[in-house]
Amino acid sequence: MRLYWYQAMTAEGASVNGSGEHPDLNDLVVALAAQGLQPYRVWFLPAWINALILRPLSPGAVTEFCHLISHHVRAGADMRLALAEASISASTTRLRMLCARLKRAVERGDTLAQAIDNTHVFPSMLSQLVVVGQETGRLGAILATAAAQFEQMQQLRKALLRAMVYPAIVLTVLMVSGLYWVLMVLPKMAALFESLRVQLPASTVWVMRMADGLRAHLAWLPLALAVMVAVLVLLLRLPALKPVFHGLSWWLPGIRQIERARVYHAFFSHLGAMHGAGLTLSRTLTVLVQQPVNQFFGGRINRLVVNASRGQSLAEGLGGTRAFERFALSLVRLGESTGTLDEQSLRLSEHYAQKLKQQIETGTRLFEPVLLLVLAGVLLLVGSTMLGPVYDLASRASSGFQP
Repeated sequence: MRLYWYQAMTAEGASVNGSGEHPDLNDLVVALAAQGLQPYRVWFLPAWINALILRPLSPGAVTEFCHLISHHVRAGADMRLALAEASISASTTRLRMLCARLKRAVERGDTLAQAIDNTHVFPSMLSQLVVVGQETGRLGAILATAAAQFEQMQQLRKALLRAMVYPAIVLTVLMVSGLYWVLMVLPKMAALFESLRVQLPASTVWVMRMADGLRAHLAWLPLALAVMVAVLVLLLRLPALKPVFHGLSWWLPGIRQIERARVYHAFFSHLGAMHGAGLTLSRTLTVLVQQPVNQFFGGRINRLVVNASRGQSLAEGLGGTRAFERFALSLVRLGESTGTLDEQSLRLSEHYAQKLKQQIETGTRLFEPVLLLVLAGVLLLVGSTMLGPVYDLASRASSGFQP
């Protein structure tokens, strides 16, 4: 997929501007021709920048897509009609454009699974489920089950984002308060100290100089913050650095409990959904290994497919990775011995979903005392550097007035 910007001419000769995601220029031309538009100018970005901009669909968008197609298919509509309706009724422009592109691909003779794979924005799990659904005639029911799985992932994602709102608000207040102190309070205090010729300690002098430097370059502050945020976002989205960040989140204290619960939930949710839909264990593991939620975790499980093809049980393979808890291995072993692997996997998925919610709540509660300690440290620093000279000045002034 590549992001294109274009200028096109209507049949009446009017010029229109637009943008869209397409695999190549030819697909863009075909899509515009279907709308009665003739492009005369097209722009696109280099491939490496394009990879940073275009992101996979969120679990919420995948959930909506599954619901839309499932409803129409279960009502008896053929795939072209289902995609046509989805391209009209989807809630976001991006999803409507993707559905329209899938419709064109199906009309050209591609299967829905092939069309989904060619977009490179849907999870691989979805195309595999579509293949099984079309082979078994249960596409509507399988997509409904997939929608439920992705919806649960979306709810957990929202819970994580909600947990980050309070820290973000507090940090913003701290930054605004610090700027107010530097821009409004410190200049007045500095003028007072200078007029009274107060001998300042080294820490106060350092704070004063830092505040002067910040005020001198205040106009560049918004640009510097914007550049820092942009660089951080680019670093987080660079494919080469993802294993590093994923490895840190897997091992870093305070974060690893949340990350591992999230990864385990996604792994067993996908395992239960795909295996329950009728995929063989080998195909299911191939998808899970090729598109892991955490790339560091993916490196730990990359031999599962090879080991399974050699006859090793899934429980033995998972145990050999040293990445799973004994409780999970026990239920997987039970599922394999009783023929209920999909049920036990979904049970584990629910277990880790609840565990993830508990970890988020615990982290939020622990953040409050940590934040209080940080605030206390900031107040202590301010008091020792700026209010100390004021106190000394007041003490000398009061002693000077004594008879």
